[in-house]
Amino acid sequence: MVATHDAALLIGDPALKIDRSQYRTWDLAEEWNRFTGKPFVFAFWAVTQNAAKTSRLDLAAIFQESRDHGLIPVNLAKISNIWAPKLDLTEEAVRDYLTTNIHYYLDEPCLDGLRLFYRYANECGVLRRVPDPHFTDAKPALT
Repeated sequence: MVATHDAALLIGDPALKIDRSQYRTWDLAEEWNRFTGKPFVFAFWAVTQNAAKTSRLDLAAIFQESRDHGLIPVNLAKISNIWAPKLDLTEEAVRDYLTTNIHYYLDEPCLDGLRLFYRYANECGVLRRVPDPHFTDAKPALT
């Protein structure tokens, strides 16, 4: 895309492969942090309130267990080994990206950044109202 166009928005795997020394680049997370002093939340798992209430599954626990499973060092090594050749990157580069570029918890600083993003989107007319996200924890284990 960058070879045939004046500009491009690259996300995901293509963004990992771009040679930033060859182009003038702006990283959205870096710019957001520089502008606001807050972390940028690119994504999070979400379900409707109805799904959370009516599911027989403990969705929060499933998502948390999935995250924790992927962050076990042996699993990070497996993921890096599998994805490095697919991305034409080194295993070290994949592991570094997964462990230093991604924050896996919606902690208070991330929530503050997310709320600010919603507020700015509302002020710019992109969102009609600022959403009030609700979060759930895993259900307590039955003893």
